[in-house]
Amino acid sequence: MDDRLATRAWARWGVVGLARLVVVAVFAAAALPKLIDLPGFAADIANYRAFPHWSVNLLAGVVPMVELVGAASILTGWKRRGGALMLGGLTVGFIVLIASVIVRGIDVGCGCFGSDVDASPVGWPLLGRDALLLVAIAVAAIDAERPGPAA
Repeated sequence: MDDRLATRAWARWGVVGLARLVVVAVFAAAALPKLIDLPGFAADIANYRAFPHWSVNLLAGVVPMVELVGAASILTGWKRRGGALMLGGLTVGFIVLIASVIVRGIDVGCGCFGSDVDASPVGWPLLGRDALLLVAIAVAAIDAERPGPAA
């Protein structure tokens, strides 16, 4: 019985650890190009036609910082659940924004990883990827040291 519990504990660590690595890698890779090119990211935000003009530059500065702080929190374990909550809220916002662009029929590149020429078009595949990312964020918030429910 102890071997089975140990195996489950290692499996839990593996799944949670993999989710944390994915979440950290995605959000760090997303934040850095945006910070390097804030005007380009502001233009990407404006292309969505969902925010007042006065808020575009503010969002361009705040979003990548939230992404970095959340990723650092997941990585280091300091306030991990708070970081996951921030990233989860941001991702839910992205999902709503993507859905609004799909419904309004706007053809726009996502700007997810900065102003890249090869940016993914906003559509159902991107919405699906963000939904999977939301699941990974939820898994990353799990405290892997705490035992799960008894089998």
